Amino acid sequence: MQLNRSEIQPKISPLGDQGLLLDWGGALDPVVHQQVQGCWQRLTAMDLPGVLDLIPAYNTLAILWDPVFFFKNYPQQLPFELVKAWILPVLAEDMAHTAATSTRTVAIPVCFEPPYALDLLELAEQKQLPPAAFVERFCARTYQVYLLGFLPGFAYMGTVEPELASPRRAVPRALIPAGSVGIAGAQTGIYPLDSPGGWQVIGRTPWRMFLPEEEPPVRLRVGDEVRFYAIGVEAFLKEQEKEIKVP
Repeated sequence: MQLNRSEIQPKISPLGDQGLLLDWGGALDPVVHQQVQGCWQRLTAMDLPGVLDLIPAYNTLAILWDPVFFFKNYPQQLPFELVKAWILPVLAEDMAHTAATSTRTVAIPVCFEPPYALDLLELAEQKQLPPAAFVERFCARTYQVYLLGFLPGFAYMGTVEPELASPRRAVPRALIPAGSVGIAGAQTGIYPLDSPGGWQVIGRTPWRMFLPEEEPPVRLRVGDEVRFYAIGVEAFLKEQEKEIKVP
C-alpha cells in the first residue's frame, strides 16, 4: 500500500533555545515540499508575535524567535511550548487546503554550447545520449524552487529526471562562472556569483540571478516553477549585454 504523503504530520523538535523545527521527513519530494510551503505561507500570514523568521527547506520548516520578547511578555511560559501551541491548529488543518501552489512560472534562457557547457559532453556520453537529446530532455521538465541558500540567490531546484541525474564532480572546480546551470544528483541550480563548486555544469544563463541593487535582490523565490529553454551563443551574448547595468 502506497503512503498517502498528504497525510504526513511533521515531527516538532527544539532548534536550540531560540527556535523549533518542523520535519516532514523523507527525501526530495514535491508533494511533501508543497506541505512545507503551505505551512510556511499560512504561518507567515499569521504574523506570530516574537517570531523573527520562518525558513522553509526541502522537507523542514524552521521557526526562529526572539527570546527577549518571550521573557518580557510570557515570563511564565516556555517559548517552545507556546509557539508549538500556536502552530498546532495550522498543522491540524486539512493538508489539501494547506498545501501551497506555485505563484510564478519563470522561463530562463540557457546556452548549452561551448564554452558554457563545461560538463555536458561528458555527461551526455555517460548517459548514452547525444548532447542535443540530453538538453531537450532537461528542458522538457518543470523544476520547482525548493529553497535558497549556499550563495545569495542560489535556488535549489528539482526534480531532474533519474536518467539525467548525475553526482557532483569528484574534484570541485576552483571557479564556476556566475550564471552556470548545474546538476547535482536530482537537483539543478544556477550559480548566482562566481564561486568554487562541484556541480556538473551543463550550460549558462545570461541572466543575473543576484541583483543587490534591487528589491528583492534575488531573481527566484521559493515556490517558483522554472522552465529552461536553449539559446545559441549569439543570443546569449546579446542578452548578457542587456543584463549589464551601466552606472
